[in-house]
Amino acid sequence: MRFDKEKLEALIALPDDELWRTVVTIGKTHGFTLPEKAPPHDEIEKLRKIAKDGSKMNVSAAIKILSRYVK
Repeated sequence: MRFDKEKLEALIALPDDELWRTVVTIGKTHGFTLPEKAPPHDEIEKLRKIAKDGSKMNVSAAIKILSRYVK
């Protein structure tokens, strides 16, 4: 799976609340229901860290983090 590095950089540069709203919106398009309230900052930072290098992105690690918030 290839990711657009510029789009990822733009996403991870968003403030926590905007980034989470985007994650929730993307999740909905793929059948996931995530809470509207953003997780704690440290969890958002974990997602940012995973997304920082699109060529080595660990999608399973991102899913593991998000699965804690799926309703």
